Amino acid sequence: MIGLRRHPSWRELNGLADEELDADAAAALTEHVVACSKCSRNLSFLRDLREAGRDMRHPSPPKDLWTDIERDREDGQRVILPAAPSAPSRKRRVLPAAAAVAIMAGLAGLATLTLTTEAGAGASDLQFHPASPVPGEEVRVTYKPGIDLSGEPMLKLRVRLRAPYDEPPRDVLGALHEVVLEPDDEGQFVGSLRLPSDFAFAVVAVENLAGDVLDDRDGRLWALRAHAEDGTPLQSALRQEFLVLQNRSWPEAQEVLEEMAYLYPDRAESWSLQLANEPDESGSDAESRARFRLLHAQAERGEPTVGEIASLVRYSELVEDAEARDQWLARLEEEVPAHRVAVSRRVADFGGDRAAAAAYLEKLWSTDGFATRHTCEEGYRAALAEDRAAEARRWALRCLPLDERRELTSDMALTLVAHEGTRAQGMSEMRALLSHLAEGADAERRLHDTPAEVREQSSRLQASLRIRLGAELLAAGDPGAAIAEFNAADELGVWLPELYRARLDATLSLGDRSGALPDFHRLDADPVYSRASVDSLRDRFPSLTEADMAEGRTRAEREMIRRLGAGRISRGLPSVPLFTSTGQSRSLASLVAGRPTILLVWDQRVFRGDGQVSEIIRASRLLAGGPGQLLWITPEPDSESLRSFARDAGLEFPFHDPESELATTLGEWGMRGYFVIDRAGMIRVRVYSLMEAVRHLEVLELELRDTV
Repeated sequence: MIGLRRHPSWRELNGLADEELDADAAAALTEHVVACSKCSRNLSFLRDLREAGRDMRHPSPPKDLWTDIERDREDGQRVILPAAPSAPSRKRRVLPAAAAVAIMAGLAGLATLTLTTEAGAGASDLQFHPASPVPGEEVRVTYKPGIDLSGEPMLKLRVRLRAPYDEPPRDVLGALHEVVLEPDDEGQFVGSLRLPSDFAFAVVAVENLAGDVLDDRDGRLWALRAHAEDGTPLQSALRQEFLVLQNRSWPEAQEVLEEMAYLYPDRAESWSLQLANEPDESGSDAESRARFRLLHAQAERGEPTVGEIASLVRYSELVEDAEARDQWLARLEEEVPAHRVAVSRRVADFGGDRAAAAAYLEKLWSTDGFATRHTCEEGYRAALAEDRAAEARRWALRCLPLDERRELTSDMALTLVAHEGTRAQGMSEMRALLSHLAEGADAERRLHDTPAEVREQSSRLQASLRIRLGAELLAAGDPGAAIAEFNAADELGVWLPELYRARLDATLSLGDRSGALPDFHRLDADPVYSRASVDSLRDRFPSLTEADMAEGRTRAEREMIRRLGAGRISRGLPSVPLFTSTGQSRSLASLVAGRPTILLVWDQRVFRGDGQVSEIIRASRLLAGGPGQLLWITPEPDSESLRSFARDAGLEFPFHDPESELATTLGEWGMRGYFVIDRAGMIRVRVYSLMEAVRHLEVLELELRDTV
């Protein structure tokens, strides 16, 4: 039926979107859609409408709406809802309110409708009163909900607070504070928050009381700065805002640095941060050195704070003034001997003299007030770097009680597990950490995540930790205990080739070839795992026939499809203009053009290391010769630096998203991420690992092959 005309009708596409066609008709339609970018886009749109209709909770349109639409269309108007921009809300459960009108309009007008985002009619908005608070002040909050959170009896404001000298954020942005927001007579939600006396900066999201529907402003979060009495943002507020933004949206982070330099030109930190993070924008070397000498002389005449002294240490290093560097480092040690800048610099200064570094750290640790977490971590890392196991265990025992954020708990616990004398304590620490992860402490939940997402992330982390624990137990000569940990990791339902290889080795060490065989088949089925490693492993199963290989691979592929398919999404491509280096506009749909695609949304600052570039090269090779492609979108403008990076990474030149509009629309503002797009132009997966993205793309192709 499809072959008799060039394109299927809207009715047929609608039947495919609603899964109402029989198997033969669906297969024929799918074959056409895969090869036709126009029909692929139309199908994506219909699926979006279907999701909107399923979850829509807002009132029906007025009875005379259709009459108004027909009149507007006769007048040549194509925009149904107001298009004025305003703060968007994260759309986790439903599509924009404009979809309601589109559904009323019917399929007859789909080809000509121009739908707006939620802006204007259904956008959320959050206001702070006062908007420029001072530390310690009470702030009133007014929140106008978007579609997702309308109709809730109460809402919850989740706030991550940062103090002036908090370290750069990792997964969690700062101390958590929660405020219940109650509805007022105007359909808004209100509450109040008392800022701590050491408040510098905060990021905010809103969610329902269950936490399963949230508004994080399309991943951007709302922000609140600390101000002086005259309304000027505090330097500490700008510092913390920069630390939050630097690995998420470099253009905006750079704007904060420029604002800091404008407001605080007489502070070394304003210029050292700029010089360290964007040298080309900080002036020539001569200008930087001249500016440093002025600030250096000013600080010598005055009484600089500890933070300013630390900035002078960094600044003097950047302009390569060794004499000034030594002067300010000595001054910093006089003020705060265990300051993280002083400790890290002194350890580095010892260079290859590890004995002197160890003696220095031991002296600090034994001095009252200097037994800090940072001193301990420096000692632990120094011992690991020199492969001094006994010293590393000693530092681990010291550090574990201080590691409140649990960032190094797993590493230190495994260090203890590796030695018979401390294994029991290491196992105890690991059990406590795994229990903590299983419980999913809400205080450690990121503002972007729902509890369900945290549980999925927790499962992955627990599995990874159990694999590492099993590996230590296997190395310690206890394969039985190692296999028990591997099996516990497997029960978490995550597809992990590293688990299968570790368990295979443990099982073979016991002489159990039949028990190891299922893991061999899993490795053989995995599209990312090294083919050379699979070939070398096959020699350990001499009785395995080609028929056995094929049958085992088929079983493993089905398991892989089932595990990787859990939690998969289905979302159409945003209609955001992207630009070539010459300024030519392209749509994302035209760039995908029916090809399975891994969408890379990041700038080159996020991928500075050689290991990250080599991962990109490996992904390109895995996809070479197949249907898949890597598509890089960046907010960066075109530059020789960007082109050089692309050449070194083996990437095609990126397309530009100058206002980060695509990342914002995808709800992944400024964050390194990978989106897997299928042949029909649907976003199916969002992951944080490039190899995981390649695996998902290949599995989508495997599913398609099995259904044809």
